[in-house]
Amino acid sequence: MLSLRSLNILCVIFVALAISACTHVAAPEDVTSEIEGLAQAIDALSKDVSPTDASQTSSLLINTAIELADEYDMASPPRYHNLLVHIGIRERGLCCHWAEDLLAKLRELPTSSLKFDWLVARQGVTLREHSTVVVYAADSTWAKGIVFDPWRKAGVPHWTNVAGDEYPWQPHPLSGRWEILRCK
Repeated sequence: MLSLRSLNILCVIFVALAISACTHVAAPEDVTSEIEGLAQAIDALSKDVSPTDASQTSSLLINTAIELADEYDMASPPRYHNLLVHIGIRERGLCCHWAEDLLAKLRELPTSSLKFDWLVARQGVTLREHSTVVVYAADSTWAKGIVFDPWRKAGVPHWTNVAGDEYPWQPHPLSGRWEILRCK
């Protein structure tokens, strides 16, 4: 039998979940400047990056992030959203869902100057594992690329250089085996 204190704690948790389940993240106010900013960062990866490839990739990433945030009905902060997925209130929106869905779109782009990959940090460490996608120049390595991680800000587009990021990224062990690489 639950004590009164335990019941009060459960009520507080339930209210917090209900409130967070209703918190929806808004799209960036200036989508055009987001796309241009990311395109410039991608273009700066190498002199061999095609400006067209950078622009198309940036547009796809920003627009897909906005669409997925809506589709996933992202709640903020993202760890609350993860809880909502794990208890069945939301179907998708874990970081690995973001990586899977973004990478599927990126693989459709006809680009010759850029490559894309699935990165993972702290793989196998429960509650600390994190997945994302990386964009890098075809004449370079993923470690010199740009992490695109909208999960981190609950669906708001976020990118940074791999080398300057807080996460210890590595390519997913199944990287390149796209037919079997899926979010668990």
